[in-house]
Amino acid sequence: MITSPMILSILLMSYIAFGCLALAMFSHYRDTFSTSPTTLQSRLFYWVGWLLLGSTLLLSINNIGVAYGSVVFVGAMAPAGLLIILTLSYKAKSLPVYMLLSFISMLAFLGISFF
Repeated sequence: MITSPMILSILLMSYIAFGCLALAMFSHYRDTFSTSPTTLQSRLFYWVGWLLLGSTLLLSINNIGVAYGSVVFVGAMAPAGLLIILTLSYKAKSLPVYMLLSFISMLAFLGISFF
């Protein structure tokens, strides 16, 4: 059964995943941290981002089913991507803080939805 905390945790996990994928790019990393990333950092952000997106898909499919889970997954990706675009456009230096707050909130919502 899907609950509102579950949808919020899927949205927040998508936000973190897109944030990692954005930080894997040279220009976004430089705008955020004012330094260029090493190859290891770039690859780490890239793979963590994709693993988080896959985990988000599995989480939504596991709780709802394949048909509705994939719809919820795609529906959560759209606002998460838009929020990353807006964050990088107006407050790029705040992206790591927002990602950390999203991670903490996601853990809280996952705890609420499973109990």
